[in-house]
Amino acid sequence: MAMRRSAVVFLILVSLTVWTPKEALSMVLAQFKWKNRLLFLFAEDANDPFFKNLQSQIMDQKDEVADRDLIVFELPATGPARMGPTPLDRQQADSIRTHFDIPSNTFSLILVGKDGGIKLKREDRVDLSDVFGLIESMPMRQGEMQRKSK
Repeated sequence: MAMRRSAVVFLILVSLTVWTPKEALSMVLAQFKWKNRLLFLFAEDANDPFFKNLQSQIMDQKDEVADRDLIVFELPATGPARMGPTPLDRQQADSIRTHFDIPSNTFSLILVGKDGGIKLKREDRVDLSDVFGLIESMPMRQGEMQRKSK
C-alpha cells in the first residue's frame, strides 16, 4: 500500500510540473477518482486556529482517516504545504488554491468524494467527526463498510 501511494505521489508531482496548473490539477484529481476521498485544508498560515485544530484531529485519528481512503492536503498560503506526509512546493500548493478559487487569507475546507465531486465546502470551524459523519452517510462508503464486515 505504501509503495502504491508513493507511486501516485510521484506521478502527481511530475504532472504538476509538466502541465499548466489547471491541466495538472485536473489530472491529479482524475488519478484519485474512485480510489480516494480528498480533504483540502486551506488557511492563511499554519497558525490559523481552525487549521491547527483539524491538523491535530487528523493526527489523533490517522487510522480512521486511512480507513476512509482519505488523503489530506494541508495548504496554508504561507509556509509548508503537504499532501499527506509528502511536501508540496509553493507552485503546486498555489495551483490547488487557484483551482478551487480560495483567497489566501481564508480558512476553507473542501471534501472531494471518490466520484470527484465536491461533497463539502466550509469556511468556518469543522470537526473531523462531522467530515467522517458525512462520509459515512455516502452510499459508496456504506458499501465499503458492508464489504469489510463480511
